[in-house]
Amino acid sequence: MAGVGFVLRKLTQRDDLAGTLAGYFYSAVISSGPWLFTVLCLGTLVLIGNQYLFSQDIAEFRIIIIYNFAFSLVLSAPVFMVVTRYLADMIYAQDVSGAPGALVGMLTLVYGLAVPLVVAFYFFYAEMALWIKLLAVANFLLITGIWLTSVFVSALKEYAAIARSFAVGMLIAVLAAVFLSLDFGISGLLAGFNLGLLFILSDLIARILAEYPYRVREPFAFLDYFRSHWEIALSGLIYNLAIWADKWVMWSADESIRQDNGLISYPYYDGAMFLAYLSIVPAIALFTFSVETGFYEKYQRFYQDIQNHATYARIQHNAQVVWTTVLSHARNILVLQLTVAVSLILIAPALLGWLQTSPMQLGIFRYGVLGTAFHAFTLFLMTILTYFDARLKVLYVSIVFLVTNTLFTWASLGLGLSWYGWGYALSSIASFTVAYVLMADHIKKLPFETFVVSNASARL
Repeated sequence: MAGVGFVLRKLTQRDDLAGTLAGYFYSAVISSGPWLFTVLCLGTLVLIGNQYLFSQDIAEFRIIIIYNFAFSLVLSAPVFMVVTRYLADMIYAQDVSGAPGALVGMLTLVYGLAVPLVVAFYFFYAEMALWIKLLAVANFLLITGIWLTSVFVSALKEYAAIARSFAVGMLIAVLAAVFLSLDFGISGLLAGFNLGLLFILSDLIARILAEYPYRVREPFAFLDYFRSHWEIALSGLIYNLAIWADKWVMWSADESIRQDNGLISYPYYDGAMFLAYLSIVPAIALFTFSVETGFYEKYQRFYQDIQNHATYARIQHNAQVVWTTVLSHARNILVLQLTVAVSLILIAPALLGWLQTSPMQLGIFRYGVLGTAFHAFTLFLMTILTYFDARLKVLYVSIVFLVTNTLFTWASLGLGLSWYGWGYALSSIASFTVAYVLMADHIKKLPFETFVVSNASARL
């Protein structure tokens, strides 16, 4: 979140409605802008493609994108998390000269490890035309590149420019995909979408290199962080496995579909969950705004006073202020997200009818909305724990999420269609409960955690 707080705090200091609204707008752009642009692009391509392409082609295009997002998030997550910490430490030390090298090393490492697996999947398992296989691998490279460069994008202050980059890229994707698909079908659809992604990735890399105008050196210096921060890498892997666990389990349901190309999916479940995830955008924006304009200031004061040799009474007072601030912001986010969730659950029949989705998705969508609400709460609490470098506790929550999401979703398969989505919802509630207990315990004992648990010399 480096650089984000400066802009948001400057806006809130205006002490007027326009400043507050601008702050929330920036929070939405920072946290969800690229995601929303991608969602709108994919939705538009599917709607337009349905008018003149075979349904099988649209289904194949959609499943390739789903598989590539899953591959990208899971295979790159450990490196993504470690490099995020590596860059944060460089920014804290006010020496970002190693950023270009880290960018090159990160892309080289992930592509070197992941590309052989993805190539093997598409060329030796999936039954597709050669051109589609090549375009599918290229799509993975572009999605992964954008995901990885977002580590560095978060440190840039050109939020409006970054949002425009995604908007222009997605516009290019829609226009190129529609134009090329008229003559080349699914190959044109995928090639056009890739062109839009290529524009975004190229623009982001150009902005990063302009922000960090240093020569590339020691590209793999961050590898040492895997030894000293192994919990971060493992948490990233397990958490992203957990996100996809319920989808993979549901792909074994009786209602799942195995396409002619060999790829398996459950469109009703995937589509309903896809819509449910959109419900957390307001809460994510509020969380970003709250953390950077409220919590971070109290968090920073706690550690600054320690560095300035404040009295123990002062340190205890600061810790209590941090706890009070977290509770206050958590309450606001909880009220907002539960209001959104309850509203969507009540209007779900009308909403899904307007979107012309299957009635079979109604129950899944409702469970999904409930689950994503608690999933968002869990993610927020994990973020707070990350601020305090409570790496093992974040790892514990990730493990709980993966195990429960897998087991509860598997159990729901035996209960029938009316219970699909229940496993994910229950898992999110369980993960939230564990995350809250760990976070509350950590902050309530913050001085002890700071001076003893996190102090290597005190443990010797």
